[in-house]
Amino acid sequence: MTRRITILIFLLTASLFGLLSAQAQTARMTGVIIDANNEEPLVGANFYIEQLKNGKVAGRNGEFSIGGLDAGTYTATVSYIGYHKQSLTISLRAGETRKLTIRLKPQSQSLDEVIVMGKSEARKIREQAMPVTVLSAAQLAGSVSDVSDILSKTMGVTIRSQGGVGSASRLSVRGLEGKRIGFFIDEAPMNEHSDFIDINDIPVSMIERIEIYKGVVPAKFGGSAMGGAVNVVLKEYPPRYLDVSYAVESFNTHKATAVVKRNLPNAGIELGGGGFYTYSDNDYTMESPYHQGLTIKRDHDRFEAMAGALGMKARKWYFDELEITLEGVKNSKQIQGIFSNIRHAHSKSMAGVLETELKKKDFLTEGLDLNFSGAAAITRFNYIDTAMHRYNWQMEPYNPVHPLGGETGTAPSNSTIHKTHIATKLNLNYILSPQHALNLHTSQVYAHGNPKDELKDRALGYKTNYDSDMNSLVAGLSYDYKSPGDRLLNSLTGKYYFYSMKTTLRKLMAGNQEEPIDFEKHYWGISDALRYRFSKELMGKISAAYEVRTPMESELIGDGYLIAPASDLLPERGGNVNIGALWDKKIPHGIFQLEVNLFGSYLQDMIRQTRNIYQTQYENFGEMRSLGVEAEVKADMLSWLYGYANVTFQDLRDTRKYEYRSQVPNPTYQLRMPNIPYLMANGGVELHKENFLGVRNTNARFFADAAFVEQYFYDFEQSMYQERRIPRSLRLDLGIEYTMLGGALILSAKMGNATNAKLFSEFNYPLPGRTFSVRLRYVLK
Repeated sequence: MTRRITILIFLLTASLFGLLSAQAQTARMTGVIIDANNEEPLVGANFYIEQLKNGKVAGRNGEFSIGGLDAGTYTATVSYIGYHKQSLTISLRAGETRKLTIRLKPQSQSLDEVIVMGKSEARKIREQAMPVTVLSAAQLAGSVSDVSDILSKTMGVTIRSQGGVGSASRLSVRGLEGKRIGFFIDEAPMNEHSDFIDINDIPVSMIERIEIYKGVVPAKFGGSAMGGAVNVVLKEYPPRYLDVSYAVESFNTHKATAVVKRNLPNAGIELGGGGFYTYSDNDYTMESPYHQGLTIKRDHDRFEAMAGALGMKARKWYFDELEITLEGVKNSKQIQGIFSNIRHAHSKSMAGVLETELKKKDFLTEGLDLNFSGAAAITRFNYIDTAMHRYNWQMEPYNPVHPLGGETGTAPSNSTIHKTHIATKLNLNYILSPQHALNLHTSQVYAHGNPKDELKDRALGYKTNYDSDMNSLVAGLSYDYKSPGDRLLNSLTGKYYFYSMKTTLRKLMAGNQEEPIDFEKHYWGISDALRYRFSKELMGKISAAYEVRTPMESELIGDGYLIAPASDLLPERGGNVNIGALWDKKIPHGIFQLEVNLFGSYLQDMIRQTRNIYQTQYENFGEMRSLGVEAEVKADMLSWLYGYANVTFQDLRDTRKYEYRSQVPNPTYQLRMPNIPYLMANGGVELHKENFLGVRNTNARFFADAAFVEQYFYDFEQSMYQERRIPRSLRLDLGIEYTMLGGALILSAKMGNATNAKLFSEFNYPLPGRTFSVRLRYVLK
């Protein structure tokens, strides 16, 4: 596979160089677009040439370059959100390179925009009161990496996967992970409509930026995340646009994406469609973490996923924007054995979603902005485990887990789970004055589950799955204050949480009786975040929150086959505090940035998964506290060289003096929480070169990223002889991105884990060794 990818890269590069060599005698424009007041680069500004009906988007340092131009006179329009447009007339001679410095003047803006006037969208968010890290479009451009690889380079963030493409991934922010961390797409909860969409299902080429909130989560997102949140913002494409890409990676992995958009200006309508396809055998070789000396080839880990969407956006139908989207998702996944050799068990799922979104400024009264969205989804999930034989690692057959079959658990399964979801979100933002604003947000979700597994019922001799209904509502009211001159910014939020559940639970330990479940619960939360600007370059932040995470549907009512309902599950409650400073300084070659944060949290009624005789079940664990510090530095060291480095130390401890709901002393009191890294560091450099190898109208980027994780334990360290440890690791990734034809054609390649280091994830699961990937992307605007 590696040899085939290397040959493919060579052939593509050779043919493209030949294609481009004919452009050597044409003219070129290059330059930077900056703020006229503070000379800050305007990343994402548009440079559009009227005669060509085409243009460029400014990169990381506000730079742009357009080549392949004939001699003549051109009219260029330069624009950026929050700035006055500027028109230029430029005359070019044959072979000339014209260098431009374009200064845009900020507009006088309305109230909510004044807070973030004249800055890139990424910087606007970074200067909010709550602690947040933003990965901008410039940092994502051309990447062969998937979303989890990109997030794992961010300070305070870890991604833990159990294998290759399609394997379960868990996001951790400052040690708090899983369902405590909200994952959103365009501010909508990612798993609100489906239980089987993974982080890496989102193609990076479709992402505008990624926002990572730590501690305080904006009320407008809805949901009840309490440790932080990641919001993936998808791109707003130009009126006429085509973007297709294809990637080939190790272990027979293929990824394809496509987006198309067309504008009908007279009707005020935009039409668009897109989708992706992913396939992987994931057949890498690993050393068994449970059987010393055993080498395993993962030959039952095939994954396939596909998704498509069609959308329409209208701008002349009373609302400023009325958007309707129809989406479909389908995937299948084999179950790879780690402890035992699984040969037949697999899962399948599919979903259909209908969404609508309405936006209206000055709704009913001046200064009141409306944003409403609603979605309905129907999903189906199948888990098939019906094999009549099991096999050991030497492929010798033996009996299934039950006379009726099965390889996993204690009984066979052939389940079908139908679910219906209805979700709504309402956001009303009211500008009281240039310094004061109110925001009301509500987020409601209804879920009905209809699981069936006749094979499992027959094997166990009783009904194991029951219909369920769950309702949840989170409402938040925020008050925002901005002092004159934008020196002080404060955001105070109160939240209300409600959830209810109705289902039937079978009490195996109480005579195997059915017990009807019907309850409602209510809770309150509060948060405050403050940002103070000490100078043009230095700002400080402090935030505190008391928040509630209501149990998710899968925790309360199970999944119909492996997870049993937990009717008495309490929500997680906890407080967190963050103190940080951010220093931005303009240097000769760009920007120098330093950020330091101190953080702490305390969690009560922590939810964890436990196992009984037949199934797993979620239960409340007790208490945990976390203290930590993180720091990051980024700099444009030279005009062609960018670098970054960050480090995170997080100390999570079990603070239960007694076992949960008892007076038995807790033997792990004050011990470090297992299976969570406590010391991590990342660093990397990026080199960029225009007209690489003398070929005009091209741009090359080379990058190297390193990630370090200190040794940690995946069980409580109760003895100095504890062997349940995950060893120290150092991973190095190398890559290149080559842009041609003025940005229309992009070739990317990456070598992951270049040193072929042995890497392990949670519970000591082995991860792939050295990997290769190549990606070709074509963009037509």
